Amino acid sequence: MTVERLYADIPIFLVRVMVVSFFSIGFIQFFQRLWNATFDQPNISSQRKWIRRIALTLLTVGLGTFVHLDAMLFVHNDSAIMYHNWALFILILPLLFGGFSKLEIVIQFLALIQIWYMHHAPNMFEPLTLIALVLFVISIVLLKIYREKIIRQWGIGVLGAVIIASIFWFTVPEYSMGMKVTTEWALQAVLLFGTMVAFVLGYWIRHYREDMRKRQLERLADYERGIKNNSYVDHQKELQEMFKKAQDTGTDLSFATFDLDNIKKVNDRFGRLAGNAVLLGTSEIMKRVLSDSGIEYQLFLTSGEEYNVVFPGSKVQDALPVVEACWQGIRKSEFAYEDRNINVTVSVGLTAIQPEDTTVNNIYKRSDDALLKSKQYGRDTITLNDKVVSGMPHEEKSLSDYCYFSQGIYDIAKEEPSMYYHELLLRTYDSMQKRWILPDYFEIPVWMQITLLKDFMEHTDVQNFNLNLTASQFEDIEVARALTQFAKSSEGPNRLTIEITDLKDSQTTRRISALYRSADMKIMIDDVGSDNSFELVRGALPYVNGMKFAMQNLRKVASDAELEERVNFWYKTAQENNLDFILEGVETEDDLKMAKKLGIPYAQGYFFGKPAPVK
Repeated sequence: MTVERLYADIPIFLVRVMVVSFFSIGFIQFFQRLWNATFDQPNISSQRKWIRRIALTLLTVGLGTFVHLDAMLFVHNDSAIMYHNWALFILILPLLFGGFSKLEIVIQFLALIQIWYMHHAPNMFEPLTLIALVLFVISIVLLKIYREKIIRQWGIGVLGAVIIASIFWFTVPEYSMGMKVTTEWALQAVLLFGTMVAFVLGYWIRHYREDMRKRQLERLADYERGIKNNSYVDHQKELQEMFKKAQDTGTDLSFATFDLDNIKKVNDRFGRLAGNAVLLGTSEIMKRVLSDSGIEYQLFLTSGEEYNVVFPGSKVQDALPVVEACWQGIRKSEFAYEDRNINVTVSVGLTAIQPEDTTVNNIYKRSDDALLKSKQYGRDTITLNDKVVSGMPHEEKSLSDYCYFSQGIYDIAKEEPSMYYHELLLRTYDSMQKRWILPDYFEIPVWMQITLLKDFMEHTDVQNFNLNLTASQFEDIEVARALTQFAKSSEGPNRLTIEITDLKDSQTTRRISALYRSADMKIMIDDVGSDNSFELVRGALPYVNGMKFAMQNLRKVASDAELEERVNFWYKTAQENNLDFILEGVETEDDLKMAKKLGIPYAQGYFFGKPAPVK
């Protein structure tokens, strides 16, 4: 009878879905515009920002509570589920947005708990209801924690909505809100909430991503306009005044010139706006480090890729640690642009005022000469006058300074892709930035690699690993012996594969591959078709077991059709030589469809998840 009734109610149900979706979409658009004006608008006064934050809280808590109470007092028929679900949606929505303070989040949670209590008051303290309340709170907390994942993946958001609605509605007492709540009624309420969220979330996620991209492009374009409008004459005037003051008072003045290395390659490979993203990120890092240093400074952007920093009143010995902190912050950061992480290095020239200086141009000249020496030394270096002071042989670190991040390699031949390998990516902890970053030196001892791998193995069920080796590590017999011994031991993983990017000559590859084959280990060439051309790869094919094609390396220089053609060429090459093939850089559903169309069995990329620690 219940099923028959549900079928009969389908037309009314669909009308309710359309009505509540219409109002929800309108509300979410208005809420997002107000949120953008509050948290994403530059140069907004503190007073105005707080007024808007209060308005956001009142909008959600006030409107959600009002709709709920209105329905509870005046609507006692089947239409009530439409109003109550809309109120629940209004109160949950702010949890998908960041920027709110702890107090604001607590107010949002209390509003939801209040709605729960008003619906469940008759059976509030029954064990089942209390357990459901705990699960409801946990679900809301998880929604807040994983809000960015929900924004990226529609299905997770819909599933979460169904779970939250089920916990809420199937535990409502038989008599609540002035009407009798049957199982059929609760089922309709859950279906209505889930269907409404599916429509609204799908619509909003698409527009949210477009809005984020538009604002990012505007931000990057504004940065470019700022560079063009930058007045070199004004900077010269300010610097001349600081120079004269230092001369007149006999105080110190230090001067550093930062110049990004190979920024043209970033522009050529990823596009001009990607270069702007790097430049913008670089300036933000420098501003943060300089402001945290506690010493007086003046930052000048003199060109698209060059920065001058003046330290009035500071000896060069005092300025050097701050300059090094900026240098490290830039070279160890990953600058995001369109789901890609871009790394750059920077060369620095550092000097200080000297008694014989007659004009500020004397300081400029010494700084430029020092910068040139940094470039000639191999870039990614700091030179103080004529002495290289940073960028020398790496500083030894302990085991606790490192860990492996994982990016999954997935078997996509199955209907539901499943991880079958971890690619291990070395990271080191930077106490200055308080986060894990790319190390400046990858050639850690092999015992460290094995220890880190053992630790990683304890926290994952997938016991297949790809380990990256530098060219010198790959040709090192002792490294090969240690890894093969570990792979053959009882402590070793099910499968250990070596990935190499920089190919050595075929004789070296042949000699080393024999050692790895003795332990049933595989060797895989990374970045074929981009960093490793066919001419380089061809001679090594008899001695390796697989290859990886990185689509992200070629997206800016090849159309979709050309990219597919290149992928197909390398996949056919792998098949002709009986080699494994992994498609790297799968970032969208279309990328995955293309891989499946070509018959490629394995893939990895941001579509499945970004590199992350296993713990």
